[in-house]
Amino acid sequence: MFYEFDRHFDIADYNGAGLLRSDSILKIFQEAAIFHSTSVGFPTESYMGSGSIWMHNKNLFKADRLPDFRQKLKVKTWSRGIDKFKGYRNYEIYADGEKCITGSSIWIYLNIEKRRPVRPAEDIVASYESEDVPVFGDRIKNLNFTEPPFNGDEKNITVRPADFDVNGHVSNVTYGQFLDTVLVADGVDISGKFVSLAYLHEIKPEVKDVSVRCAKVDGKYLIGVYSGDVCNCIGEVSDE
Repeated sequence: MFYEFDRHFDIADYNGAGLLRSDSILKIFQEAAIFHSTSVGFPTESYMGSGSIWMHNKNLFKADRLPDFRQKLKVKTWSRGIDKFKGYRNYEIYADGEKCITGSSIWIYLNIEKRRPVRPAEDIVASYESEDVPVFGDRIKNLNFTEPPFNGDEKNITVRPADFDVNGHVSNVTYGQFLDTVLVADGVDISGKFVSLAYLHEIKPEVKDVSVRCAKVDGKYLIGVYSGDVCNCIGEVSDE
């Protein structure tokens, strides 16, 4: 089943040049997953009430070009399949009818109390009517990440109350803002590049600030988000 919707306009999703930001792309992906789930009878509140919920494990996208705020966005998403406790989901974003961003994600079905992966019920799996349509040759299933070296650039960022979501940790969308903070400072344009993120450890409310490291290694930008000595998220921006 393919699910499509016209994206509402929000000027806050665009940067100073009027282009869609990285965190806004992640936000749209998250909206697409939530809207699709709701359409098949599983809104977020139903998951929360069951004691288990889908949480992001990895995100991957490539923006052939970044749409500007004047363009109307349409979003398409579909389940690529569910394997045990992992759900695979793909996305396409269109600006004025032209595809400009393609993405993919892995979600983990998690028991909220125990913070452990569990298998979703069969009726949940069946409801999404998964499509055998990969993007990037299912590249997301084979991503390998390397932490940036300590001699790379590092920026300290204060964590705000608004960065936390209903699950009690920093939202996956906020990591896109962390990403942009270092990439913009280094003058990196993500257009035409693969951007990937893996979420490793939650950032809980007691954390007051994080350090974001970035280093260019073998033509790739390696990024890490740290709270103290803990690597919370690791990412990469690459041409291939």
